[in-house]
Amino acid sequence: MADTATDTGREGPVGQAMSHAQGAASAVQEKAGELKEQGRSKLGEQLDERTTQVGGQARQMAQALRQSGGQMRDQGENRQVVGIAEGAADRIERLGGYLEQTSGDALLRDAEEFGRRRPWLVAGVGLAAGMVVSRFLKASAERRYGAGDRNGQTGRYGSVGAASAPSRPADEPISRESYGASGERGGE
Repeated sequence: MADTATDTGREGPVGQAMSHAQGAASAVQEKAGELKEQGRSKLGEQLDERTTQVGGQARQMAQALRQSGGQMRDQGENRQVVGIAEGAADRIERLGGYLEQTSGDALLRDAEEFGRRRPWLVAGVGLAAGMVVSRFLKASAERRYGAGDRNGQTGRYGSVGAASAPSRPADEPISRESYGASGERGGE
């Protein structure tokens, strides 16, 4: 009998602790859900504001393109070029209207739906964008680090050190012990 009373006493505090932990976990989940919803709402608002601005700019660009097409037509330019300009103006104007009228949340839903319908296209666009960015960064780095002759040395990344630095085989590690007090390599 004493053992059951002791066991029951131990389960009481453990049970209470588990109950408090479960309550805290559910409170954290609720708060996380609220924060997620707030973040999504703010993202939707920002996206709505930005797309409205971009939509207005796109419609202005379409109007300018349409005016250019009209001027080309008046000057007797090639009808195909005029047709391409007017077709592009129509498409840009439709895109601008869509961006102005669609809410940020609806735009996010449309983008998610497009990604689900055509995942390979989205992956391909991401791959192409990554390649463009990597080429840009590589070209930028080559201009910055390989920009000419410094101290008589040129290389892919510019000057490696002073021209008087001792040469060493590529597979030999650099260590302090291999250089003497004068900076000359030991043993040479």
